[in-house]
Amino acid sequence: MQTPSRQYPTVLLESYSNGHHSHSFRFDGLQSIIVAQTADEVIPALEAAGQAVEQGLHAAGFVSYEAASALNPDLPATTPGDLPLVWFGIFTERHPHIPDRKEPMGAHCRISTIHTDCDETDYTRAIGYIRAAIAAGETYQVNFTIRQGFTFDGDPFALYRRMCLNQQAPFCAWLDTGTHRILSASPELFFSLKNGHLTMKPMKGTAPRMPLPAADRARCEQLAASPKERAENLMIVDLVRNDLSTIAETGSVAVPGLFETETYPTVHQMTSTVTAKIRNEARLIDIFRALFPCGSVTGAPKRRTMEIIQSLEQTPRGVYCGAIGYLSPGHEAVFSVAIRTAVLDMAGGTGEISVGSGITWDSEPSGEYRECLAKSAFLARECPDFKLIESLRLEDNGFVLLDRHLQRLTASAAWFGFNLDTGQLRDRLDLMDRTLGGSHKIRILLAADGSLTLESEAITGPFQHPPPCPAALPEGKGPAGATPLLVAVARERVTTADPFLYHKTTRRDLFERERRAHPDCYDVVFLNERDELTEGSYNNIVVALHGELLTPSLSCGLLPGVLRCELLDKGTVREAILTLDDLHRADKFWLVNSVRGCRECSVEESNGTRIKSDFSGSSRI
Repeated sequence: MQTPSRQYPTVLLESYSNGHHSHSFRFDGLQSIIVAQTADEVIPALEAAGQAVEQGLHAAGFVSYEAASALNPDLPATTPGDLPLVWFGIFTERHPHIPDRKEPMGAHCRISTIHTDCDETDYTRAIGYIRAAIAAGETYQVNFTIRQGFTFDGDPFALYRRMCLNQQAPFCAWLDTGTHRILSASPELFFSLKNGHLTMKPMKGTAPRMPLPAADRARCEQLAASPKERAENLMIVDLVRNDLSTIAETGSVAVPGLFETETYPTVHQMTSTVTAKIRNEARLIDIFRALFPCGSVTGAPKRRTMEIIQSLEQTPRGVYCGAIGYLSPGHEAVFSVAIRTAVLDMAGGTGEISVGSGITWDSEPSGEYRECLAKSAFLARECPDFKLIESLRLEDNGFVLLDRHLQRLTASAAWFGFNLDTGQLRDRLDLMDRTLGGSHKIRILLAADGSLTLESEAITGPFQHPPPCPAALPEGKGPAGATPLLVAVARERVTTADPFLYHKTTRRDLFERERRAHPDCYDVVFLNERDELTEGSYNNIVVALHGELLTPSLSCGLLPGVLRCELLDKGTVREAILTLDDLHRADKFWLVNSVRGCRECSVEESNGTRIKSDFSGSSRI
């Protein structure tokens, strides 16, 4: 085992979550490293870590999945991999730490040549074996996992930061063992211990996020109410309760939270909370003997299910599905379940990440396999460095549709997990209202940490109000003196599954690229992958067709503009699936936003790719 490098901390345990768990620590003053390479060294290593803490030091590190049989001889013995079974750094200091929400300046890490140790054919065969075991009554649920290997080039700490920022997880960990770097962004608590009270939060049950806040809330509620997800979660809760009862005071095991949900950037997760008052004599080694590995990463019943896992998985799990955390004086400890965890071999420039899912009788192999591959996508995804935007019109008599703007910003902040102090924002807007005269566009920029930037720009021209209904439309032309300008149709399509389409952010590459490609045009209108009309780059679309005012449906993939929402709520317009042909057939159409209002456009044939508009200024809603 090599000595850890000094470029970055040896152990860093951080929370990037806004609410699930908020403690972050940096450990300094490395005194020694406790390592167990073989099964007979596991218990002495954990006892040594506990003794160091009794002397006022701090222990931070990991326990690999394959250490299980050394802790509990009833569990099947497994062959360890390259990593130690136990690794703890012993430190003199533990400092509270504020996570850095930006990638290291000038530091990059590139992931390439990703390969999987289990193809879909072998995976399907394994699922068939598991279903047969379930039918025979040997197990109820098996957490089956596969490995993905890759090569990397660059700074591992930059990759760690990228993982943290992508996952926004409450239990992020950076560990430098010398030969390896362990990078974890786990959402799951294994156990926390404070003042003799132990808490576990097993996680079982997943639902993908929906891009729109209302649909996303509905999806989360569906997860919480799902009989299938509840049944799977309850199996693990019962297993955890039984494990915990072996070290708990009689009658102290409780389940204060059952079928709770937690939200992360890409998924909603179902968790339950199990608590107990542990017996006074229980030590770290006793806790691990009773609880390790967590039932959520094995299945139930634990022993037989682990035997099935051992027969099916081709390589050791290592730290994956083990535990990462710390133990401090005063019987304080926090350990996560080491999922969403990558291990980098510094000598070979290679890495490994494991992914898996809970397999039950109802599991469909191809869907489970695709889900596994998708779970590791965050590793190579670029850091989503962006801000939320709101653009408002300020008049002498106040802001236009202020409450709607703040409601949208609040909903988007909640969706992305951004901090937002609405009181502070209102105070700053009030100050602008008192000090600025005339018409202005006010642009709000909100960063993930809650920092706000407000910009103002004087604007000319009145706010153009919409017509009340098609029957009230004047025939033939728009506002007096308006000069028609062309609107282009974007060459690139938007994808309805992209969540950024439904929120106003600084991630506008596609919109800006298309506008640059059409410098002579007022705006560019977009189509989705189904050739449905969506929106302009700075505007929503309203068309007069068949005696109605229609606007593209939100399901087509577009920003829920503030003025658009106002028109819908008043019954002035109705949602519909529209095509480019509908735009050409329309009696009239408008590009609308809450800064400029409704700007009438006239359709003029020009090989079906361009449309004329009569207003040259623009500002996205």
